This record gives sequence, C-alpha cells and structure tokens, in this order.
Amino acid sequence: MKLNALLKTLGFLALAATPVVAGPSAPVKNPAPLPPPNDDLGITASLGYDSNYVWRGINYGQHWVRAGLNGALLLVGGAAEDGAGSTSLLWNVDYGSLAGDHDTFSPNFNGAFGAAAIKSTNSFQRLQLGTAISHDFGPASVSFGYSFIHNMGSLANGMGVNQLAGAPGGFGMNDIQQLTLGFSTNLGPINVSSSANYDLFNGGWYFDLNAKSTIAVTDAISIVPHAGLGYGLHYNAGFTQSTRNILGGGTFGGSNSSTTTNGISGWTALNVGIDFPIKLNSRATLTPYVAANLPMGPMANLARSSSFFTGVGGPSNAFRSICYYGVTLSVRF
Repeated sequence: MKLNALLKTLGFLALAATPVVAGPSAPVKNPAPLPPPNDDLGITASLGYDSNYVWRGINYGQHWVRAGLNGALLLVGGAAEDGAGSTSLLWNVDYGSLAGDHDTFSPNFNGAFGAAAIKSTNSFQRLQLGTAISHDFGPASVSFGYSFIHNMGSLANGMGVNQLAGAPGGFGMNDIQQLTLGFSTNLGPINVSSSANYDLFNGGWYFDLNAKSTIAVTDAISIVPHAGLGYGLHYNAGFTQSTRNILGGGTFGGSNSSTTTNGISGWTALNVGIDFPIKLNSRATLTPYVAANLPMGPMANLARSSSFFTGVGGPSNAFRSICYYGVTLSVRF
C-alpha cells in the first residue's frame, strides 16, 4: 500500500511538471512597433519671391527672386536630462537677384549730362554665406557667428553713375564681412530675438530687436504677426564713400567725395508684417506674407533728391516707406 501510494504521488508530480503539448499553441502577441528611423538631415531648402527686397530698412529694388539652404548640426545634446543645454552648428547659403533690374537707387537720367546711353536701372545680385555656434540654455539661446555678403551686378559695381562725365568715380557697394552675436527667448506666446552685428570690412554696427507670435488656425495653417526695429551706429550698409556722399550728403556720407564720415547713427526703420505659413505635408511649407517698411530718423531723411542729381531725380526711393509682399516655399530634408 505504501509503495502504491508513493508511486501515485510521484506520477502526479511528474504530470504537473510536464508542459502541455497537446492542442494549439497560445497565440504570441505582436511586439510593439519600432519608431520610424530619423532620416531628417536637418537641412531646409527654400525658394522665394519678394515684390521688394528690403534689408535692414533699405529698399534695394523690385521683384527679388531668391533661393537658399540652411541647416543645423547638433554638436552637444542631452539638454533634457542634465540641464546643460545643447550646442549646434548653424549654417546658411542664400542667393538673390533683382529680376528685370528694377533697382531703386539709379537716377532717371533721361539723357541728362549726355547720359542717354546710361541705363536708368541696374542689375543687383547678392550671395550670403554664414555660420554660427548656437547654445540653447532652455529659457534662452545665444549664438555667435560670421557671415560674408558678396554684392554683385552693375548696381554694386557703380556702373551708370561711374559712366557720367565728370563723376569722381568709386561708386557702388563693398562686400560685407560681419560678426554677429544673437539672443532669443520666449516671453509667454511671444518670441523675442535680438542681434548685434559688426562689419569687419566697412566698419559700423547694426542692431535689431524682433518679436513674433504664432497663432494656430488649424493643424496646417497659422498666422504669425511680427515686428522688427533697427538701430545703426556709424552704419554704412556696405556702400562706398562716394555712394554715401550722393545718397545722403552730411546725413549718410559727407558734403563731398573727399569727406570721410561715419555713416548713420540712430534708428533706421520699423518693419511690421504678417506671415501665413501653410503646411503642405510633413516636410513642405508655403508661406505668403505682407509687410510694411517704415524708415526712421536719419534714414528717413535720406528720402529726398540728392543735390548731385538736381533736375534728374535722385536715388531716394530706397529710403521711402513701402508696403510689399512675397511668398516662400521651404522643404525640410
């Protein structure tokens, strides 16, 4: 009896320890889907059109066509864990041209001074290359960078005015090489940014203060009002001394070509506008905009006919208030 009882007990334990193999296997749950690989290269390409090319308060001309590439390369990450922030290398390449050569500086010669063969409009192109180191502290980000601006075309070369009989020559624009210290932060729903820019080649400072806010209308459409204010300290915008003499006399240049002056010091312009970004898909955005440029202080005083072109019509349109518009198509890669 004891032996039978012991055998029954052992058989029961063996049966309990044996896995069940009969019948269908229990279904295995699908593993959680893996997140899609991050194939974002951090590069954005853009194409755009502006009815007027306005840069730092100056209206250079009509029908500006432009293209650009910009990107960010993360150098140091991990801001969320240790609070140390992240550091990135920013870069940009931009090129633009006045379609149809509708610049706002060239006087309307109309045959004056025997200048019937001189164009009253001149071509202008600009190539800008920039790089900067940006550190995001969380509440604010700070950047320091260098940019090179190459001015091209007959406007930059001073052709037209330099062809005038008796003109002292030396008219046009220099290239610009500048160092920039930038700052950006959010004050509630408003993003505020500012920069200080020093021109290594031409001398002079340019400061700006900008504010914008994004108002979501739908998941794909937003309204972005923005405003920017500029201030110059011995600022000359890269124009040669001879050009500044013509543009502004004692305000911008000097009373004659032999006078070396220090450029504009004071408020330059207030620029206000509204962007309407429209997300076409996860990577492409179309952004129409409208804006107004309002020259201030010494720059507003430049909106007059130069005494050099008395009776011809001086290059004053570049410094007058203007409303303009444009559109940009940007694609992120």
